[in-house]
Amino acid sequence: MSEEQNRLTDSFNALLALTSDLVLVIEDEKIIRVSPGDEDWLLVSELPGKLLEDLFPTDYLTLLRGYIETARIQGQVVKNELVFRPDHQHAFKALGLKEVIWFHSRMIVTDSNQLIWSLRNINDRKKLERRITSQAQRDPLTGAYNRRALMPVLEQNIAQAQRYDGVCSMLLIDIDDFSGINDLHSWDGGDQLLRHLVTELHRMKRTADFLARFSDDQLVLFLPETNHDQALLAGERVRRLASDLELPFATGNIGCTVSVGVATLAGIEDTPEDMLRRIMENLAVARQSGGNRVEGESF
Repeated sequence: MSEEQNRLTDSFNALLALTSDLVLVIEDEKIIRVSPGDEDWLLVSELPGKLLEDLFPTDYLTLLRGYIETARIQGQVVKNELVFRPDHQHAFKALGLKEVIWFHSRMIVTDSNQLIWSLRNINDRKKLERRITSQAQRDPLTGAYNRRALMPVLEQNIAQAQRYDGVCSMLLIDIDDFSGINDLHSWDGGDQLLRHLVTELHRMKRTADFLARFSDDQLVLFLPETNHDQALLAGERVRRLASDLELPFATGNIGCTVSVGVATLAGIEDTPEDMLRRIMENLAVARQSGGNRVEGESF
């Protein structure tokens, strides 16, 4: 090795020592060098010589290969956010991964066709974003209202319906086997499906209806001036809408079915909490009956 090459190698080693990022040097999808940065959970000695296909499930590997090819074609740094989950990346669980970690990923392919891949831990930033989001009115992923925004709407509309002898209902919509969709098509595929479903529900619902994301894979559609029979029909429209969805994706078209629980205002003593309890019970019946089903009240 020439003196110039030695100097370059020393400089590269110094850069690796300074950075807190996890850095991988990869050639022909084989890891040839690792600098763990601040990721002290990682069993570094186990990584050199491993192939990407040894470390990542098929859906995730497809995603990474797409990013690598983009970096190769464009000849510049490709930036993304990636999440490592011990329940999904089993190889990394064996290497010490014990909790979900979000990374800011940067990839560049050198002239000698080596991939330099740096991963910066952004868990603290993600936790801050979640705290800020929980105080806002909108779900950042889907654009739908969030649970925090839903509760005042329920309280006001239920109180108004009780005061004027009116009626209202709501639907709790749950994507069947959402974790299986994530496993098959990646978390990005699951996120895109959820966004697509929300978009279609916005097109279907009436102006006065209120759509909110209730939890990870659950949505609430509040239906003012809607009796139980009408709510069951609305639930059936939602069920058919979901089963007709087909979202093109890198790993193949993504489809889904939904289970729907229905609850209707039961009288002057009813409360938002009571309706939510009943709607969750009705949803549980729909799911336990095999999913792709609408379950209403048993008056």
